[in-house]
Amino acid sequence: MLYRVGFVRDSESVPASSVALIGPPGPAAAFTAALDQAGLAYETYDELPVELARYRAVVVLAGTYPEPGRIDSSRLAEYVRAGGSVYVEYTLDDGFLPAGPVRDAHIERIFTREALAGIEPLSILDEQLSRAQEVIAPEGLVELLTYGSVAGTHKAVFGPPEHTFPALLDIPVGEGRLLYATTALSHHVRGRYKPVRRWTRLLQLIVAELTGTEAPTDVEVFTEPRVWVASGEPVKVVVRSGAKPPVADVELTEVSPGRYESEPTVLPDGEHTFVVGEQSATVTVGSRAERYRRMVDRGIAWFDRAGMFYDAPDGSRGVAEGFSNEIGFDGKLPFRPVPRGDCYTQTAHAFRLYADLADFPRGHAIAANLMRQVVDEEQLTDRNPLYGAFEPRGSRTDLTRTNNLFADDGGWISLFALISGHLEAGLRGVESLIRTANTELGLQVDPWRTPSTLMVKGWDEFGRSPIEDGLDLTSHWQSSALCAYLYAYGITGEPSYLEIAERGLDHMASHHPRARLETSRTCEAGRFLLPLAGGYFYTRKPLYLETLLDLAAYLKSRQGPDGGFAEWDGKCPPSNEAYGVDEASIFQANGDPVTDQLYGSPFAAWALPIVHQITGEPVFAELAEGVLDYLSRIQIDDPDDEQLHGTWQRAFDFEAWEYFGSNADIGWGPYCVETGWSVAPTLIAAMQYLQGKPFFPEVETAGRNEVVASVRSEFDSILAGEPAEPTFHLRADGRIIRRQGGVQAILGDLEAAGEPAWARNDPWNSYEIYVRGTDNHLHHTYLDDRAGQGRWQQLGDLELADDPVVAFNPGADAIEVYVLAADRRIHHCSMIDVRGGHTPWEPVGTLHFTGSPAVMYDENLGTVRLTANDTAGQDRRTRKVNRWHLPWQDYSHWLTSSPS
Repeated sequence: MLYRVGFVRDSESVPASSVALIGPPGPAAAFTAALDQAGLAYETYDELPVELARYRAVVVLAGTYPEPGRIDSSRLAEYVRAGGSVYVEYTLDDGFLPAGPVRDAHIERIFTREALAGIEPLSILDEQLSRAQEVIAPEGLVELLTYGSVAGTHKAVFGPPEHTFPALLDIPVGEGRLLYATTALSHHVRGRYKPVRRWTRLLQLIVAELTGTEAPTDVEVFTEPRVWVASGEPVKVVVRSGAKPPVADVELTEVSPGRYESEPTVLPDGEHTFVVGEQSATVTVGSRAERYRRMVDRGIAWFDRAGMFYDAPDGSRGVAEGFSNEIGFDGKLPFRPVPRGDCYTQTAHAFRLYADLADFPRGHAIAANLMRQVVDEEQLTDRNPLYGAFEPRGSRTDLTRTNNLFADDGGWISLFALISGHLEAGLRGVESLIRTANTELGLQVDPWRTPSTLMVKGWDEFGRSPIEDGLDLTSHWQSSALCAYLYAYGITGEPSYLEIAERGLDHMASHHPRARLETSRTCEAGRFLLPLAGGYFYTRKPLYLETLLDLAAYLKSRQGPDGGFAEWDGKCPPSNEAYGVDEASIFQANGDPVTDQLYGSPFAAWALPIVHQITGEPVFAELAEGVLDYLSRIQIDDPDDEQLHGTWQRAFDFEAWEYFGSNADIGWGPYCVETGWSVAPTLIAAMQYLQGKPFFPEVETAGRNEVVASVRSEFDSILAGEPAEPTFHLRADGRIIRRQGGVQAILGDLEAAGEPAWARNDPWNSYEIYVRGTDNHLHHTYLDDRAGQGRWQQLGDLELADDPVVAFNPGADAIEVYVLAADRRIHHCSMIDVRGGHTPWEPVGTLHFTGSPAVMYDENLGTVRLTANDTAGQDRRTRKVNRWHLPWQDYSHWLTSSPS
């Protein structure tokens, strides 16, 4: 249905001669839109036309951005001196235009000065790592726009910084006027500069300044709620404008300066469009279940559309982390291929739920493949204090390459491992978290722990360590581990899992609302819901319900008109100097209308339907529907955008109604996209609502005690320092696996062509492992009793024809390694003294053999002996004396000779 609302401009546009617009169509489009809105005629050119005098103004665009344009400016200078008005951006010439070194503006942003009418002073125009000329403006010029490192969301809240340089200069030249931009302001559309309305308005104002016309009235019309509203719920029309709209089909009332609203009205199902002047707003009314299902379908399709599964649509090669925050010159977000275990497991659960919701068998295959990779390749099973934890950034490797073991990542991975049925791996993750928790409080110590910290302290000392800086009260770090304990209790009935969860929840809930803020108070509130819900489900403690209701009241107070929870009390830069140098929130000050789709909204949306199901309290259903409605409204809807159609970015400004926020965070700014943490939890939330299945399982009282006891015995054995002899084998896919203490581990990505050989290296308290790779070179790694698995390293360029054989030589404290090379001779090297230090390959004699020798250490002779079959069919033997080998002898000679 179409509704028209009459609207009168402040003043009608003034007829004007045409404007010359010089530049390619892409950059020109930003200015042609502004010229059209001003009612001005224009002519477009690739190069400066010969005759400029007949034009009211001339606009020269940087069509080669990010490289500066180049022109012969002599005619342009003549035109300006004669009284013409010119806008030029990011262009080099022979001296008429301002000049300065070209550089990337890394963290500087553009902000307005007082001289630019139509946009408030110190308003921020976020330009996404632009390239600019660092021009030093001569005295007497008016600086309209400025580059500088400024903290703030919409405003530079601390004023201009000490170091700045111009972004847009107003330069009087003779009788005329030159507006010079040190960067390509016309790039704002392709470069996705934010906020869009402010950039659009800027170009309108530049056109007005050049031509001496009035800028068109800035009008915005929208509905509230925006985009979509559930059947039977009211909607109103809102107009923001400097001019008063007349009463028409929909009566509007001024409720605050420049804001006009209609009365809330319940509309029939369908699509409704409201028109004010040249602006319009459309709202769809329909079923909440259909809307959520549409959101889920589009979100699931995004994984394929955006290439998140690399080139394996079944997830067998993993899922990418997503897109980084830094928007490139081409307007694209950088692909972030990092294989994060938490993203894998959250994505797996989303596809598992979708497989059932949509009868989508591929979803089960994707979920199984992703979980298999995490369980098989990311859990640390070396027998040391890292045991049971998950390497959160890809397959396990040696200790020197192991990332920080983030407790929150480990908690999510452990939880989803349990949910997916990987009971032993999930319980190992839980036990690892328990043994890295403070014994008294049951909460994680040093949750972004380094492997070296754990290795040095060990489990006992770690459990006695104090929790610093109030980290015990931050749900950002603690909630996932608490959820994993609770879920483990539900599926095993093991009371100690519930007991440690209660210790942590009691401590956090009794201190509520005091909390350390990792990102914001709003995010902390959303993340605390799920573990409290699980605690209340299993214990019915009044403290947990009271805290849940307090959280509901807080979230209600922060909920905007479209259902999102505004960020509040954040980790925000305290000065301009602190902007962009550390992790930070995606808003600057309380009252900024920004929501967080990475750390906040998805987790609240996921938990709230579960809390309502467990408690029956209506407020949780209201909050759940509100935030899920909001997420469905802000899901990116642009089929032409393969990167973003169907997904969510981190920061959304619900007043500007676009993805925008403070860009101070050095890691995860407002424009990043995460497969886990953001997309997958949002989809899980919607499907949790649609399917209504219980999340926390009823307590299982039988059949799991043996598994719990077995997993705990693994940890106890490591703590007691009990040895566990390993074995190594070739798997069908060419990977080498280790079995130790009943636990299997895959040893890196090396593809082997044969079975491994290994020997105990007593002086180094390790095992040395050797294998022929598919490249027919020899590769080596080690298993240190304490430090764990090493990385694979190739030993020289010798080409092998058979698998290696090895033996420990106690007489030399060396590992002796023998291979049959492609030249059919047996070659030898030793590993001596230094870890991984091998002698060069040397042939053992000149005979040719059919295969690698048999090798053993002869205690009587105190030397290594070799037996091999030569190509003539004769058995041959030799032994090593010092670092040399005796000549090969035939079998009969070996039997009759006496030791020398």
